[in-house]
Amino acid sequence: MSIKTLWKCTFSPRLYKIYEVTWIGHLVDKPYEPKNLERWGDQIVISFAAIWSISLYAVPLIATFMYQRSYSLTDNVSCLSKLAAGAGALLVASLAARGYSRVNNPVYTKFVQTLNEAHLQYNNKTKQELHKYDFEFWAWPVEFDLSQLKSDEAPDKLTLGKIAKASGRLRRQSGKEYLFAIPCKLLSYMVAHTFAIKLIYPGSVTVLNWMLGAALEKGRIDLIKQGGERYKLITADKNQIDAMFVDRRNKSVNGDVLVVTCEGNCGFYETGVIATPLNKGYSVLGWNHPGFGGSTGAPYPDQEENAVDCIMRFAIERLNFPEERIILYGWSIGGYTATWAAMNYPSVQSLVLDATFDDVLPLAIKAMSPSLEGLVRNIIRDYFNLNIAEQLNRYNGTVLLVRRTDDEIVCIPSNSLAGNRGNMLLTKLLLRRYPHLFSETSESGTVLSRFLSVEASDRTSILESFRVREKHCLELIAADIQKNDGIISYPSTLGEDCSTETKLQLILFLATMYMKDQSSSHCIPLTVDLFHPGWDPTSATAMK
Repeated sequence: MSIKTLWKCTFSPRLYKIYEVTWIGHLVDKPYEPKNLERWGDQIVISFAAIWSISLYAVPLIATFMYQRSYSLTDNVSCLSKLAAGAGALLVASLAARGYSRVNNPVYTKFVQTLNEAHLQYNNKTKQELHKYDFEFWAWPVEFDLSQLKSDEAPDKLTLGKIAKASGRLRRQSGKEYLFAIPCKLLSYMVAHTFAIKLIYPGSVTVLNWMLGAALEKGRIDLIKQGGERYKLITADKNQIDAMFVDRRNKSVNGDVLVVTCEGNCGFYETGVIATPLNKGYSVLGWNHPGFGGSTGAPYPDQEENAVDCIMRFAIERLNFPEERIILYGWSIGGYTATWAAMNYPSVQSLVLDATFDDVLPLAIKAMSPSLEGLVRNIIRDYFNLNIAEQLNRYNGTVLLVRRTDDEIVCIPSNSLAGNRGNMLLTKLLLRRYPHLFSETSESGTVLSRFLSVEASDRTSILESFRVREKHCLELIAADIQKNDGIISYPSTLGEDCSTETKLQLILFLATMYMKDQSSSHCIPLTVDLFHPGWDPTSATAMK
């Protein structure tokens, strides 16, 4: 046993599973069985990591407690020094025990050898050997680094900040205003970078990731058994993104189309929305937010944008899916990254937004005390400006919105169909795309709001009372497209020369085409039947 081998085994990743192919071609997994010393060492190391991850929040509380109890500084330092020395000795002993146990385990030493060969030369052969193991993601070789692309530089990406600056909506503060705002800005910064990010994205909490470890491992194994392949991608800001690709090309009818999934604020690709498009036969590329699962970083908007940008470039440049054969699927808060990608990759086939809201600010204000509204507003607009509707309105392609009728998360008040923020998302989309339908009358918005606030049976009655006829509406849409030389562009001229009655009919018809309902709560998986690219207005010309 060499010192080098012992060192590598000591600081190599934890091994979870070993995959084997049976004689009939089935992929099976069997758990790696560590020896007692390795198991004990791992538990100690994990415990130290858990303590370290919560120390940022625990230290102020401990310090306050000790101050209130009037402990002297000398006693505190002496006590802490002894505690640190004992903890350090225990950590070193556990690492040594783990390394010694691993180096005497032929299964683990073979894995370490395979891993080292993959890092030295990551080709098809070493990659195939490495994919026989499931282990801690930090040690996975890099498959794709955005900064090393040899293709032409991508155009500068649109962001909400750039849009606001270009539109002149950012008001410059005077020196006096800036000076008085400093205390509030400092408080907003501290809250945003400690508690707020954990409340908005609970999936980034380290302890929660550990608690879900077994479920994530099981979900990952199930995807691998379905042909999934795991990748490590490096973003423009050097975060490592944990991604899973399931290739269905030449295997199913929908396999030539790639669905890029964007998970919710506590969603992981291992257990998230990836199942719905898979069950419909699409190729799927799932990924974890920065700070979720194996991904590094934290889910601040700029890191989220860099992550999904890297995912899109990987899909196009490495997996060879053109934009026109990519569907973006965002669930809940994942609508932010999905709409950002649609805004910057406008040729994608379609955008599916499921249980998504228009803007996170109203939901954040609802969740907090009214006395904190000013602070919440500053934190959201300065650090978490998740304005999904504004990004959606920069995309002119096919859109499908799915609303949950019993949604308890994105409603104000909760479980209120009338207060579902998906209603506002649809309204803002229609206002931008079809402004002439809402012009010269205030009745349009009122009728649409009433239509979106009632149950399905009542919506049928409203459609009948306004004499909404599908064939007639499609004829009007087709005529408008042909008037513009068969080109669909937004804002549209639809309704420019129509009566108020016809405008109301078109608004209600478009609402039924752009939005579909699922009778469920927020977290129930989307049914396979409801997942599709959405309604394309050009289909109206085919019926004319």
